[in-house]
Formats: sequence, C-alpha cells, structure tokens
Amino acid sequence: MAQSLNFFVSSSRSPDFTISTNSYSKPMLQTPNRYLSFTKSPRKPVVLVSASADNGQGGLSAVTADFVSDNGTKPITIAPPDSSSIEVDSVTEAELKENGFRSTRRTKLVCTIGPATCGFEQLEALAVGGMNVARINMCHGTREWHKTVIERVRRLNEEKGYAVAIMMDTEGSEIHMGDLGGASSAKAEDGEVWTFSVRAYDSLRPERSITVNYDGFAEDVKVGDELLVDGGMVRFEVIEKIGPDVKCLCTDPGLLLPRANLTFWRDGSLVRERNAMLPTISSKDWLDIDFGIAEGVDFIAVSFVKSAEVINHLKSYIKARSRDGDIAVLAKIESIDSLKNLKEIIQASDGAMVARGDLGAQIPLEQVPLAQQKIVETCRKLNKPVIVASQLLESMIEYPTPTRAEVADVSEAVRQRADALMLSGESAMGQFPDKALTVLRSVSLRIEKWWREEKRHEVMELPDIASSFSDSISEEICNSAAKMANNLEVDALFVYTKDGHMASLLSRSRPDCPIFAFTTDTSVRRRLNLQWGLIPFRLGFSDDMESNLNKTFSLLKARGMIKSGDLVIAVSDMLQSIQVMNVP
Repeated sequence: MAQSLNFFVSSSRSPDFTISTNSYSKPMLQTPNRYLSFTKSPRKPVVLVSASADNGQGGLSAVTADFVSDNGTKPITIAPPDSSSIEVDSVTEAELKENGFRSTRRTKLVCTIGPATCGFEQLEALAVGGMNVARINMCHGTREWHKTVIERVRRLNEEKGYAVAIMMDTEGSEIHMGDLGGASSAKAEDGEVWTFSVRAYDSLRPERSITVNYDGFAEDVKVGDELLVDGGMVRFEVIEKIGPDVKCLCTDPGLLLPRANLTFWRDGSLVRERNAMLPTISSKDWLDIDFGIAEGVDFIAVSFVKSAEVINHLKSYIKARSRDGDIAVLAKIESIDSLKNLKEIIQASDGAMVARGDLGAQIPLEQVPLAQQKIVETCRKLNKPVIVASQLLESMIEYPTPTRAEVADVSEAVRQRADALMLSGESAMGQFPDKALTVLRSVSLRIEKWWREEKRHEVMELPDIASSFSDSISEEICNSAAKMANNLEVDALFVYTKDGHMASLLSRSRPDCPIFAFTTDTSVRRRLNLQWGLIPFRLGFSDDMESNLNKTFSLLKARGMIKSGDLVIAVSDMLQSIQVMNVP
C-alpha cells in the first residue's frame, strides 16, 4: 500500500492542496516502506516529501515534508543559544507523570484577580489549581495595586516555573456606576428606592445613593424606564427625576458592585443612542493601556468594541510604543454593534471574549446562547482564541457549590470547544475562589474525556485563512497532522515554533491528543497558554529537527513526562516539516 500527497500549483489562482490516502488501520506504522509523491508546475516554490524505512523498532521512523524556495535553498534561520533545560509548569509535569497524555486538560482557565486572590500564596493556589491566565480589571483598583499583582504573577512564574499570562481588561467608556463610596458591594432589596446621581458628593455619600459617570444621565432617562445593573443582575424602575438625581425603585434585588455597567430600556427596547456616541477607548483607557504596555502585559482586552478600526488603531499604537510590540489585543463582544460587525472585528483582533453579562443587557436573554455559539464558531474558523466569560459560576461568590444549571452552562461552553473559560467575581471577590476553579477544571476534564471516548470528531469545515503561499503550506501541514493524530491515535503532537503560529493552527483543529508547543521565547510561551490544547514549553532549539527531537526526547524522558514507545507527530515552523515516530 502507498500514501500520496499531491500538490498542484496553477499560475492563475492560489495553490490547491489535495491529500489522498489509501484505507489503512493503525498497523500501517509497522509496514517498513512508505512513500509520498509530489507533483508541481515549474517556476513555483515546491514541497519536497520523503519517507524513511523501518526504524528497527517495528515503526515508521519519519515522514517529512520540507518547504524549498525557488532557488532550491531551504530557508535559513538563526538558532537561539542551546539550552540543557526545558521549562514547563509543575502542575502539567505532575499530571503527565501520574496520569499520562490523555489526562491533560485542553480547555484553558482565566481567573480575575481581586481582593480575594491578590496575595502571592493565593495566586500560587490558583496556579496550582489550573489558572492559565490572570486577568486584571481596570474598572477596579488603582494602577499601583494592579502593578503589585503583575509583579507577584511574574515572581510566581520565575520562581515556580509557571507560564501564567497576564490579561489587562480596559474599563470602556460605557455608562457605569461609581465606587460605592469605597464599599466592596451593596445589597439592593426588592421595593427599596435608590438614588442614581451625576453629582459628586463632597462629604459622606447618602445611604442608598449611587454616582453615575455620564453627565447626561438624568436628562436622557425618563420616568418608567427600566435600569439594568451589571447586565441585569439588579433591576430598577425610574420613578422620579429631581435635578441631577434619578429616583429608582428596585424591582429585581441583587448585589451591586463598584463600577458596574448600566443600561436602560424603554418600551421593550434598549436605549443606546448615547452609548453609540461614546468613544470605545476613553481617556482613562488610554492611560491604562500605557500602563499595560509599560508593565509588559500579554493581552489587552478592549471593552465594548464597535468596529475593526478601533482594534487596528490600538494595535498600531501598541506596536509604536511597546518594546517588542507583541502584546495581543482581544475584542470583548458585548454589544449590538459588536455582533453586527463580528467577523471584521475578530479578523482584526488577536482573539475575542464572549462577555455575556453586558451582552445580555443589550440583546434579549434568549438570544445570548445562540450569540455565544456564533462567536465561538467564528473565532475557531478564523483561528482566534475565544474566552467564554461572565456568570459561569455566579452563585459560588457566596456558596461553596455551584447550581446544576451553572455546571450545565460550563459543560456547554466546553462542548462548543471554546479555548478558555473565565471566572470574574467568583475569583476576584468570592468566598470560594479555589473551589470555583476546581469546578471549572473538573467539568472541563470530564466533558473532554467524554468527547474523546465517544470519538465525536466534529464536522466543522475550517476555511482556508492563509494570506501567503508559505502560510498555505503551514495550514495544510497542521490540518493533515491533526487528522493523522486522530486516525493513528498518537500520544502527542510536538510543534517547534518561534512565533506560535503553527501551534495555533494545530490548536484550531482540536486534535484528540495534547499539543506540546516548544518555543524559545518566554512571552510566546505565555500567550500560547490561552489556546486550547497547547502545553507550552520553553526550549532552545535549532533548524535541525533530528537534533531537536533527540534533545526533547532526552529531556522529557529524564523528567518522566514521556517514555520509550510513545507515538508522536512533530511539526515545525522553521522547515515546515511533518515527522511521525516512536520515542526511542
């Protein structure tokens, strides 16, 4: 039997890739000889494909496809200094040693850091519990406070070997409440009358009074309007207007948090004219962004994105001011405008967040699940990581166990193959942040295991997204490698990547096995920690794949993370190669 890889290039259009494979079963790896054939038209770049014979252990030692340029030379890259060590976080290492490849969690976890979790020991507990990304919310706290949190996370990474990334979330310029006079929260009960005011109180804030950041608030609302706090977590009805003060009757009781978002509805429709006139990035946001650039955060999440132009403008700003220009920009999808321009916004961004709380205040609640699914699928097709956020385990702010509905909600996000799940108030100010994180981790592991056991290989068509010929080759290689990994039931995919692109393409295909992503750059390693299925390692490597693999096998075997006989597929973004082999 034989396998073939056919590659056709037309001078009139972009290249087509066709893969045809004879039927086979897993024992194919024990057949001594395999070959791959190649067809091309002249004067175009070419893919050279070769296969080696039996490796002496009853398995195919390697199948390799290398990109070669017009003049017949392979691309040359400068190898970083060699290193005799490999960096991986201790939790992943322990999981691999104790339970093997299939035990690793694929869905990533984001934790919002607040008063309940800002200490070094508390941050370490979250990292041990599975936190991949620490989120700081610029709606709360001072820049000095956030700087302290960033320093503690960086210290945790340096001392304990973690790769916890830092995400900074901008406040946005939408209408929101003030700071509640310094209180961490306030409880609004049914039937109580509260005053929302634009006035700045010189002395002690009166009881049941809330400041609003928008000067035209009292003018715009009307008696009878419905006021939603934090996406509908608390509801009020406007009953009276007195100068700058708006008297509101609480109709749905709940917890009021500082700087919570405000929206108001009239005759069943969202009143959005004023919000539409406000800039996406406020003057305060620009100062916070400068702070994030100076501190070297890994992600900046932009609130209430209305168009792709905002994302492009911010990315240009970061590139001009950042030392490395490698801060990723995430778009928070939380408004009607975001949904209208969804594809363009996601294409411009480096990822997205489904901010369901504020989104649920702008569209009917019954539409939120469909919007979530659409956003997740769009991000997946465009190869952008996506975070499902807001109220995943809201009850665990006060209670040690979640509701069954919350568990079902988390399960659905995992089934949709979202890259990450995010805790907000549960970890920032909740009484049980570690338990909430444990619930996310255990539910993710169980649903992922069920998916693999049922062999529910999805039928989602992943469109071509490459913008160049070389990128097309990378995309085709990764799609093929992921498919081979599932068909051959390999133990792991290895990817050697300098910028993370090939690792991201493998993650997009959602293979059954874990993806070991080896990179020389610490910031790339942290950013990869947001993407589904990737286990990021820091490792010095060269363009010599045989040397890289031998070195990797030696280091991982010495630490008990792999063993002889494990079947792996390896790809690389330096030489654009595929290799299939058993660990010697």
